[in-house]
Amino acid sequence: MGIIKASRLIYDYVRRDEADQVEEVSRAIDELTLDIQKGDFVAILGHNGSGKSTFAKQLNGILLPTDGTVWISGMDTRDDSCIWDIRKTAGMVFQNPDNQIIGNIVEEDVGFGPENLGVPTDEIWRRVDESLEAVGMTAYRLKSPNKLSGGQKQRVAIAGVMAMRPECIILDEPTAMLDPTGRREVIATLHDLNRKEGITVLLITHYMEEVIDADRVIVMDDGHLVMDGTPRQVFSRVKELKTYRLDVPQVTELAWELKQAGLPLPDGILTMEELMGALLPLMKEKFPEQVSLEVE
Repeated sequence: MGIIKASRLIYDYVRRDEADQVEEVSRAIDELTLDIQKGDFVAILGHNGSGKSTFAKQLNGILLPTDGTVWISGMDTRDDSCIWDIRKTAGMVFQNPDNQIIGNIVEEDVGFGPENLGVPTDEIWRRVDESLEAVGMTAYRLKSPNKLSGGQKQRVAIAGVMAMRPECIILDEPTAMLDPTGRREVIATLHDLNRKEGITVLLITHYMEEVIDADRVIVMDDGHLVMDGTPRQVFSRVKELKTYRLDVPQVTELAWELKQAGLPLPDGILTMEELMGALLPLMKEKFPEQVSLEVE
């Protein structure tokens, strides 16, 4: 069993009237089964309403299954006696960092989580130091969060979760409110934590370029798992992704359109370097003199 496992997970949102009678039942997750291994960087994609955010909230007990089971490091999320340990194991970072930052200065905010866990003071400050260093925010430790950019605030939120020493960090569209620079900062920070600290990362996003370096990509639609594989395997299926109302990275789209136009390009091109590497031999074959002059 991996660090995160769901078996035949079902979750229904129930709307009730003023008399507390069931008025409407909407199924957000339908028979979802998956297993995520410790140390992996996993991205979850899906259009609005696909169930991906609902699934994220199942992973530390914010929501509990209507049916089926979710385990975090072997602990059942429905077991009240385990919920404290589950939330220490699986830390959550939400879309808006302002909803997660409560301290007047950065270092106080990062230390808030471990303080609530009853961690001794000396250990709290050691964790604050290490967490701020890990996300590149040590220089801002005495600043007010209100003075930080969106990307910096999100890195502080990640540091606050890290200070609680989770084995896994779940991020629900953490870059949705950031500019391109902030998005790059946050994604780079997550990959560093994954590689250097061995933290399992579960990233929910709708920015396709953010997932090309993930170990695994999961696509959800209407509460179901519909695609699962490496980024190259998933983004090779451009037509199928479009049926789920999803885009692909811009360079992948360009390569796919060139292939539709008749160029013999491989599927699943993810970077501009890959595209140029595939195009150059074709150009040399078609225009050998011009290409050799340009290379020289």
